[in-house]
Amino acid sequence: MSTNIKVRIATRDDAKKIAEFNVQFAKETVDKNLSLQVTEEGVHKVFSSFNNGFYLVAQIEKQIVGICMITREWSDWSNGAFYCIQSIFASHSELEKEIHDELFDKAKSLAKEHHDVCGIRFYVDKDDKDTQKTYEKLGLKKTPYRLFEEEF
Repeated sequence: MSTNIKVRIATRDDAKKIAEFNVQFAKETVDKNLSLQVTEEGVHKVFSSFNNGFYLVAQIEKQIVGICMITREWSDWSNGAFYCIQSIFASHSELEKEIHDELFDKAKSLAKEHHDVCGIRFYVDKDDKDTQKTYEKLGLKKTPYRLFEEEF
């Protein structure tokens, strides 16, 4: 792994860059056009309450090259919370695998530090085969569950 990739918990100062990456990520992975303004407002909501989750950012020197959003999902069956990785995005194509690995390793490390966290889950679009392969290479298993939702 590249030793010059540093991962840290994001701060409010990173919100604009996170929103920009989210817009780019949606376009590249599922061909969805997101409003930068709405997305940036959504990112700020994450920072307004820990219950909304948190972000990790990967940096090379002082430039953000990757992001990861994590939310918590309580499981009464496990009496613990899962860290649910909503997305991992790397803007540096040559180092994409290393950035993904570093972000995942940091998320996993943080999860293991908390006694009430029982595991990690990833969300991935059913048609995003590249991301699914990446997760499988990280040692994650596809579950039998499908996600159903209703957006308002």
